[in-house]
Amino acid sequence: MTIRDIFVPVFPGFPFAPQLDVAADLALRLKAHINAVFTRPDPLFAAAAVPEMIAAAGVVADTIERDGKHAAVAAFAAFDRWRTAYGLVPDENEPAENSIAATWHERVAPVEATIAQVGRLSDLVIVVKPDPYEIVTEEAFVAAVFETGRPTLVLPPRVPQCLFHHVVIAWNGSLQAARAIDGAMPVLYHADKVSIFASLETAEAISQPLGLIEHLARHGIEAGCLKIEGTGDDVGEALLQSAAESHATMIVMGAYAHSRAREAILGGVTRHVLKHADIPVLMMH
Repeated sequence: MTIRDIFVPVFPGFPFAPQLDVAADLALRLKAHINAVFTRPDPLFAAAAVPEMIAAAGVVADTIERDGKHAAVAAFAAFDRWRTAYGLVPDENEPAENSIAATWHERVAPVEATIAQVGRLSDLVIVVKPDPYEIVTEEAFVAAVFETGRPTLVLPPRVPQCLFHHVVIAWNGSLQAARAIDGAMPVLYHADKVSIFASLETAEAISQPLGLIEHLARHGIEAGCLKIEGTGDDVGEALLQSAAESHATMIVMGAYAHSRAREAILGGVTRHVLKHADIPVLMMH
């Protein structure tokens, strides 16, 4: 798999510079294009959801439309300053397949619909860690991971200066983990160091013939093993502790859910890592 299209979802009222900075680092290394897509709600739909008392105070469709447009203008101005500083302004004379640039698009639609539609035609989606107090971040995460079928890079509030320094793969032999590795191959290829973390149940298969180490080696990726420990519900904590002790700068893992509904119930390890990880996590379902 190659990464040529990086999708950065943008929403009114939420800072997106960290997503763009990480996207730029990846784009310049992988020769990819960045698509920032600003999504604001349909004013009629949003107005219908406003309580009557607030609506009577003047929060109506016209106001929502005006505020949304103002937010879009301000967001684009910030984006344009950012891409100019990085030298990522598109060159109209350069063929699209050779373009390392950043473009801006705007949509009026539900967040989940935009991410699903654009994400499925992207190679990587970059979102912030979901905040239980900010519903749009939860919606963005669920749509990116469970509705696009693409690798999703989930960013913590503070991002390491170099994502490629040490990438840790969380391996348990599952289909989701295999897909995550496939989606992360371009990142793994450029990483300074790659390590594998496995639970006690799957440790033996890593170094056996036709195991994960041999598979990565055939792709030109040299990988070592981290301290292997943890079972059951302890795996998530053991993974994060091992990643911290080895100064990991990114984790690659499958995303697990017990439900494919919008309110996806995350598996225990996924939930633990997502909640407590202080480094980016590249996930794929």
